[in-house]
Amino acid sequence: MERYGDCLSLFISNMKGLMMQEYFTVSELNDYINSLLTADVVLYDFWLKGEISGFKTYQQSGHMYFTLKDRESVISSVMFKSRAQKLSFTPKDGVEVLARGSISVFSKQGKYQFYVQEMHIFGVGDLHWQLEQLKKKLQEKGFFAADSKKAIPAIVKRLGIVSSQDGAALRDILKVLRHRAGNLEIVLAHSSVQGAEAPAEVAEGIRGLNELGDIQVIIVARGGGSFEDLMAFNSETVVEAIYHSKIPVITGIGHEVDTTLADLAADVRAATPTQAAQIAVPDNAKILDDVFKYQERLTKAVNKKILNRSEELDRIMMRKVWQQPEIIFKEKQLLLNDSDKRLKLIIKNRYQEKSVQFTYLITKLDSLSPLKVMQRGYALIQKDDKILRNTDHVQIGDIVAIQLWQNRLLAEIVGKEKTDDGN
Repeated sequence: MERYGDCLSLFISNMKGLMMQEYFTVSELNDYINSLLTADVVLYDFWLKGEISGFKTYQQSGHMYFTLKDRESVISSVMFKSRAQKLSFTPKDGVEVLARGSISVFSKQGKYQFYVQEMHIFGVGDLHWQLEQLKKKLQEKGFFAADSKKAIPAIVKRLGIVSSQDGAALRDILKVLRHRAGNLEIVLAHSSVQGAEAPAEVAEGIRGLNELGDIQVIIVARGGGSFEDLMAFNSETVVEAIYHSKIPVITGIGHEVDTTLADLAADVRAATPTQAAQIAVPDNAKILDDVFKYQERLTKAVNKKILNRSEELDRIMMRKVWQQPEIIFKEKQLLLNDSDKRLKLIIKNRYQEKSVQFTYLITKLDSLSPLKVMQRGYALIQKDDKILRNTDHVQIGDIVAIQLWQNRLLAEIVGKEKTDDGN
């Protein structure tokens, strides 16, 4: 009221001043209109319902500019950074909101604007919007990623359930489990399934079953209900507990058409609690029936294999080697004797060939022997153990050795003569 009184005083003062003038300037007119709006007790602070359109955020200033509209009209709106930082949601086109603020004239453009101080999503849409925002946030964290899903074990001996001990969902689950696997051990983590305490209790139940260490699969379940009734399973607390569970989690929440954030985070989502139990534990009766079928098929396959091998053995036993083994021995003995004779003949012939070749080579080598030449009267002259081939390598007075066939002479060179061929 104090501010309203100040605005009213300013308005009266400006009005008196303007009444004394013959004309307005544009700025004076805008200021006058602004003083009228500012002085209005209703327009000073009120709530406005409308749909956001043309939404923009200027990165440099952080201010938000948009229009609020209904079916027939629009109004320009602005929300400054200091106020925008306190919003619990991210505004966007098409969202219906309740905004609190005031009306003022932007003098430079001569248009009035709604200056928003506070803003919330309107009605039930608020809940859906918040859920959508949370879903986006959790998705960005990877809580719904397909590659993080864990496989459900084929055989389950100990199963955990997070649900209300008084709920119909638990009774449905137990009925299916007893029918399908009578020897299954079940551990119940009782939890509220709606209300303010439910998210924390459900999350604590999941964590508690993980701490036991020998649970193989967890079912999180509740029966059908309204959108609001299922909100406990749309909480970040429950989604985070499911995501961080080391044990595979199956959700069976509500009816088939209901899908919660917990379902998106679960390793497997069942349409109903009953289906969750069916997924978690295979039907023992069906498994036993399958075992009998496989056993029968295996027995037939083994018997057929044995029959084939038996027939093959009979054919082998009918061969000559088993009926008359001495004949086989005689045949092999004859073959061995023949091969021995042939080998000896080959060796003898090869020896004779090589002997003739050897004799020929010895004779040829002997004919080329220097000793044979010496027997015919020739001699070998050496100087310093080197054979002399001409007179160039000796001088008068040199001592040389003359090698005869069976003797050796030492001689002194007393002269050198040339023969017809120059030596």
